[in-house]
Amino acid sequence: MSIGRTLLLILVVLALVAIVYTGIWQVVPLFIWQHPMLSWLPILAVIAVGFLGKLARAAGGPDTAPLATAPATAEGAPAAPSASVQPVSASVGGTTGPPRKRPRFWWGGGLLAGFVVLLAGLFYTLISPPAVGLDDIEYEVVDALPERTQPRLLPRAGVRDDPSFRDAAEIHLVRDPSSGELAWSGEWQSNWLGAASAGVAVRPLDDVISQSEIIRTGFEHSVGGITPSTLKGQAKIRHPFSHVQYPVLVPNGDEAAFAMAPYVGYRGFPFRQPYLKGVLVYHQDGTIEDLTPEEAAARPELVRTGRIIPESVARAEAQALARSDEIDGEINDGEDNRQPFLTAIDRERTVWLTVINSKEQNGGVNAVVLSDSSTGETEVWIPPEGQELISTEDVLNEARALPLRWEEERCCDSDGHSYTVDLRHVVEPRLAFKNGKPFYLVTVVPTDDLALQREVEYTLLIDARTGEKLDQFDHVNEGLSADARLQKFFLARN
Repeated sequence: MSIGRTLLLILVVLALVAIVYTGIWQVVPLFIWQHPMLSWLPILAVIAVGFLGKLARAAGGPDTAPLATAPATAEGAPAAPSASVQPVSASVGGTTGPPRKRPRFWWGGGLLAGFVVLLAGLFYTLISPPAVGLDDIEYEVVDALPERTQPRLLPRAGVRDDPSFRDAAEIHLVRDPSSGELAWSGEWQSNWLGAASAGVAVRPLDDVISQSEIIRTGFEHSVGGITPSTLKGQAKIRHPFSHVQYPVLVPNGDEAAFAMAPYVGYRGFPFRQPYLKGVLVYHQDGTIEDLTPEEAAARPELVRTGRIIPESVARAEAQALARSDEIDGEINDGEDNRQPFLTAIDRERTVWLTVINSKEQNGGVNAVVLSDSSTGETEVWIPPEGQELISTEDVLNEARALPLRWEEERCCDSDGHSYTVDLRHVVEPRLAFKNGKPFYLVTVVPTDDLALQREVEYTLLIDARTGEKLDQFDHVNEGLSADARLQKFFLARN
């Protein structure tokens, strides 16, 4: 074997080892199960239609073999046919007619059928994905919104302003088991190869002034690791046809923590829809509990986290409600983290909150969906006359109207052409409630192409009923004073 072939073989082996070791292999079985119309159904259509075409051609052909040619007379004229003339297979010395062709596989029809199935799959997957059926959703229409919620003052983009979170992975919201309020948590000094981590970073969702707390209790195998010995690696091995959600780190005392990761199954045919299939609980010594949804719901320490129901399931249900005849709206998101947003109603209840806008311009809100993130129970508020809310799209447009430089043309790419980059994004138009009044918060954040000393540049506070901009907080130029003013608005009693 030549040196070139040997090197190629080594590279192939290394690539296969990397695919298996990092868990990339699970993409294939999950895709095949989740998207049958983009994977095996087109192939099945080619085979089925091709064979049916072959059988149809065979059935339409001649039923008997060609007859033998009668021998000529002495004068050269053919003899009259007689009863002694037999089929070729029964005669001796006769000449045969042209051989009959065996019917072939109908490639044209088969490929056309497979292409049609593939096009339908692409359309319903990328352009117009079917929603979860309303028959699969149990919800209650309520006549009031929450009196108060914990305000989402610190959006996902802003949590990395904290130095501790710059060295953290798997940053997600979880309900603090002692206070019942939501806080950002992340694995401090995580290791993607699965080595031990150093602790858990925690910061309250509604505190933009204080620094984070580091709970110095890590995991024997890092939660953020991707190798077979870690939570993610084991989850893919155990559930190759399920989508394991991101793991959430839960502080459980001064020197204890655990992680949990719901996993989503897909059911229905030919278009799969997500549902909660189970919950994985990962302990610091590396042991894993694999629980059914019912088993997880019976564990108080898991219910308190507010993270049993994954946001992908809540989003699918909200989309189904948005497409229903009763609501007939749409969900409009910002450029980054999309709805639903985890929202704490009180110490005992956390919901996934989604705002469904009207499809009409300036049409306001058609519904607000509140799905309990521990039980899955869903409430829908439809605004009665006189209690309309402005849409999230109006809120996004209010922020985009700020007199800022949003784009910049730069020179040059590899071909010597100028190109345009985004300098700022508008993210997370989210509802917050204070004394029974609804407000919107929306955030302007710099992109990687704009160097600022803060991860959050502006926060706008907007009256959700009138659309009036109540305040604008400049976190870059005003610094701590803007942070304190924003926090004070929601802490004040009036």
